[in-house]
Amino acid sequence: MMRLLSILALLVSLACPSYAAASRPVAALLPSVCAPGWAMDGKVATYTPETLYKYIDGEAELYLPYGFGEAAVAMYVPPGGKGSGIVANVFRMGSLLDAFGIFASYRDPTAEQAGPGAEGFIDESQLMFYQDRYFVRIEVSGAVPGVAGALRSCAETVSRNLPPANDRPRELEFLKVPGAVPLTERYYSSGLLGHGFFGRGLTGEVTLGGQRVKSVVMLGASDEAAARIFDDYAKYLKAAGVTPEITGEKKSAVLHVIDPLYKGVVLRRSGRFVVGVTGLKEPHAGDALTALLVERLPKQWRIVEYR
Repeated sequence: MMRLLSILALLVSLACPSYAAASRPVAALLPSVCAPGWAMDGKVATYTPETLYKYIDGEAELYLPYGFGEAAVAMYVPPGGKGSGIVANVFRMGSLLDAFGIFASYRDPTAEQAGPGAEGFIDESQLMFYQDRYFVRIEVSGAVPGVAGALRSCAETVSRNLPPANDRPRELEFLKVPGAVPLTERYYSSGLLGHGFFGRGLTGEVTLGGQRVKSVVMLGASDEAAARIFDDYAKYLKAAGVTPEITGEKKSAVLHVIDPLYKGVVLRRSGRFVVGVTGLKEPHAGDALTALLVERLPKQWRIVEYR
């Protein structure tokens, strides 16, 4: 029986390169040479959710909510290099959306867009990208002049070891409305807009009437969860001394308010989703944009998770 399962796994890996890459240990994704003349110095170090803090103490808490599973880290140096080089980090996250989420928390929209994968950027000291469920950070360690070429080459080498999928999360399509500002999309696995009751969701900046506002799509787990999001926000506002204006039927209710933190806010329920706009001068100014966000929502939606 075990032999049969092994044969089946081999056949699947041969037929599906993505499966083969995804089933490899994270440490195996880092090559012995990551760029011409840049060889691994020492061994690959690996970290789990229980030990990640030993490597990036203070940042580990950022990764864990995004389904972090394992990280592999290796140092690469040029011939004769001592004490300086480039460090390649590969983080296996819970899903493509999670990998985007952690990447977007580092993304610099003003930096040069570069790298393989679905999206990436490069500056004078680092290159970051995400590909499938993996987030990759390649960073300069020490004084290494003229390292841009090595950063790019190393990124390409690591990319070839990852599942060959360069798709962006389909959830980002929810934010594609007129005036959407490129490279401002974010995904939060929890605590959207700093409130636990908002749960997980997406935000993106939009130019509306000459001002920059924020579009919001909250990804409720069910219709009931979306209803709780709406109700809990209303309770929070009332506790803060603000009375929201709520109109419409419960399943498609609309809330308008001047939020103490987010200025003018409009939220609208739509099935398991809650969409809206924040940062408005006047809450009703976001009604048309909110309607466009509702139009972009799918009738059926389920996050694709690997964990």
